[in-house]
Amino acid sequence: MDRLPVLYVEDNAVNALIMSALFERRPDMRLVLAETVAEALQKARGLYPAVLLLDLRLPDGDGRELLPLLRGIAGCETAPAVAVTAESDVEWAGTGFEELWLKPLDLKNVLQRLDVLADSTRMTTQTTAEAPACPSQGWFPHAPSARPSHAQA
Repeated sequence: MDRLPVLYVEDNAVNALIMSALFERRPDMRLVLAETVAEALQKARGLYPAVLLLDLRLPDGDGRELLPLLRGIAGCETAPAVAVTAESDVEWAGTGFEELWLKPLDLKNVLQRLDVLADSTRMTTQTTAEAPACPSQGWFPHAPSARPSHAQA
């Protein structure tokens, strides 16, 4: 079975290392790291990520601005997107993110949420593989969550 790719855009090496260590507990998933908006856009092409994890403060942009750019890349249109940030007062409603994970991350919660988000992608992939090509006849994008998933240490 192919490992599900998860794109994580994070410029802080320690945060990237922590997430990499977490993914060692998920052998069915493959973490793909990018440090900048430009690198994320390049790595997203052809990746078809199961989940998008985006830091909001990046050296060359903002995760809220990156998400719509990623949505324009084939395979990223409906991947569940999570804002990963240390900013507790961030306005995320209407940004397209399904969840908000606050740093420092609650590692147990991150693993649980990754499983749920990846499972939703697996179900969508299985459903759409058998569904008609026309969006109006069976393609249903992920609905955003009503409330953020606050991860706290």
